[in-house]
Amino acid sequence: MQILRAVAKGHATKRIAKDLGLKDPSIETHLHNIFKKLNASNRGAAASAALKVGLITLADL
Repeated sequence: MQILRAVAKGHATKRIAKDLGLKDPSIETHLHNIFKKLNASNRGAAASAALKVGLITLADL
């Protein structure tokens, strides 16, 4: 959820990794899984789908 919120805020992979104390490849793996679960092809589509199904709200942004 932290990664999904950060993506919805427009944060880059490097920033997300730094903020969470992880490495870039770990974030990319999580993003791949998020995209798959939300049936999204990119970050924007994932953020939109997450908003639509209530995983994140505008207040999270």
